[in-house]
Amino acid sequence: MPTPLPKEPALGPPPAAAPDRREHAFRAALGAATLAMLALSSPLWVRPGGSFPRVPFVPGLPEPPWLRGALFAVLVGSIVAGVARRRLLLVGLPALAYLVAGDQHRFQPWAYQYALMALALGTLPRARALGLCRLLLVALYLHSGLSKLDATFPREVGAEFLARLAAPVGLDPMAWPGPARTAVALGMPLLELLVGLGLASRRSRPVALALAVLMHATLIAILGPWGLDHSTIVVIWNASLVVEGLILFARTGPGRPSPPMEPMPRLGLPVVALFALAVSLPLLERWGGWDSWPSFALYASHAERVYVYLHDDALGEVPGPIRRHLRPGPIGDPWHRLDLTSWSRSERGTPPYPQARASVGVAEALAARVGSPRGVRVVSWGRACRFSGRRTRAEATGPEAIRRLAGRYLLNAHPGPDGG
Repeated sequence: MPTPLPKEPALGPPPAAAPDRREHAFRAALGAATLAMLALSSPLWVRPGGSFPRVPFVPGLPEPPWLRGALFAVLVGSIVAGVARRRLLLVGLPALAYLVAGDQHRFQPWAYQYALMALALGTLPRARALGLCRLLLVALYLHSGLSKLDATFPREVGAEFLARLAAPVGLDPMAWPGPARTAVALGMPLLELLVGLGLASRRSRPVALALAVLMHATLIAILGPWGLDHSTIVVIWNASLVVEGLILFARTGPGRPSPPMEPMPRLGLPVVALFALAVSLPLLERWGGWDSWPSFALYASHAERVYVYLHDDALGEVPGPIRRHLRPGPIGDPWHRLDLTSWSRSERGTPPYPQARASVGVAEALAARVGSPRGVRVVSWGRACRFSGRRTRAEATGPEAIRRLAGRYLLNAHPGPDGG
């Protein structure tokens, strides 16, 4: 009886190759998106001076133009080099931390996401790093959805999104009954929650991925140049989240084998603890325990608000680049509102940091430039109550009063020594 031939080994990569390919593709996608967003917001990171004031996290931190440029170059170089060798991602993280410490405006949500994911990719074995990146994306969707489930979203940002979404089909949501309009608007954050919950479970990942693609495509249509014409960075970030989500979660559903987990390195536990903080601290955002952007409270209507006004008598002392962003009040009102969002996008390429302390610091620097004792007025509104929408209010007029208002915050709210 002939001896049976031994079975040939199955063709294809060894089991470890799949997470290797996935991790490399994810690293390339994350790096490309971050480089694009850094380029679009380059004035925020490297431009010396400028009329938009700088409000640091760490007062007195030196930031001469040469140092700013050098740190930015190190950050960009590490992202490029990190595509080939993942450990090199770690080289740029101290530079990013220093730049953020010198200007709260730089604590962008996409930069925060990059820093955390680069830390995991640079310190942990591939399978463990990808697991933490999946956890962060799930947390992003969950916290973003939770931040919009309140009384203010369907009346403000949600209503604006709904109107833009309904316009192409000739519908006017304002003609709908109030409860129906509210229910449809709240469907947007509920969809975010469904995506986050769905991605957390292997069984529901295929459906959740399809919903995520649909959701981001809709957001791009609403926020892009053909819609509300928000920052191009918003479009890129939404598109990158689709790509990153597909890389991280595709082919990981039910029935798919899980890659073996490598031993945890010495630095693994501190990195895991940091991710645990990153996904739990956003729960404190409603009570002022964590900022809106690192809480992924994106386009949430309840966030703090600051309105800055300039008096007629002070307009002659305001530089032209700032005057372009003044909005006149009602007839007979001597106060002109300064559009901080328009000014920030023009000077920095991004909207202003959403915490009140940062905008109060901008107003303090502006009041010092104007010099008039009552030329600048600030009205600061706190976070809205989830159920009633009510806010606390504080007001200050003139340099001294605005400086005292800035001194009330736990974190620094005073502008940098260069004022910009």
